[in-house]
Amino acid sequence: MAVGALFFLAFAFFAVGQASVTRNKAQTAADAAALGAARATRDGIEGDFLNSLKAGDIGALKNLLNGEGMDGAGACDAAATYANDNQADRTSCARVDGPPGYTVGVRTQGTVGNSVVNGTETMHAKAKATAVVQSRCTADGASGNTVTFICAGQKVIVDPTTNDFKLNLAEFFSVHLSE
Repeated sequence: MAVGALFFLAFAFFAVGQASVTRNKAQTAADAAALGAARATRDGIEGDFLNSLKAGDIGALKNLLNGEGMDGAGACDAAATYANDNQADRTSCARVDGPPGYTVGVRTQGTVGNSVVNGTETMHAKAKATAVVQSRCTADGASGNTVTFICAGQKVIVDPTTNDFKLNLAEFFSVHLSE
């Protein structure tokens, strides 16, 4: 009898472990989906940022660095793709105020699986995550073809007219998970 109880207890702990793994998969998928949505939001201003940079339009660059113009077109589609890549389905996708970003909810495509606990074979894990886009820099001034930014206390001078110039928005914005 005691051996049977010990086996049952071992299988119950195994079921808890399975549920924990499934929950972790859901959170990973939610994190990836939220980051994908925020990145798509940031990348959506690439053309405007480049045009403002080439024009030396400090006012427009300041507005873009403050999150203006980040309409998030395609953000929820990107979230769905990242969720699916992580074996989950996007269940919600909502823009957040403050720094531009998105809160994304997901549900795992797989279940906890069979165990000694009834009902786990149909249980899916759910999770949510929020990711935002924040500026790393401020536009400081323009002179000729160059634009000066202050990034993390350091002066950065950009000349978008050089042949080897490639705009990398990750230098100007961070995309990260938020609370």
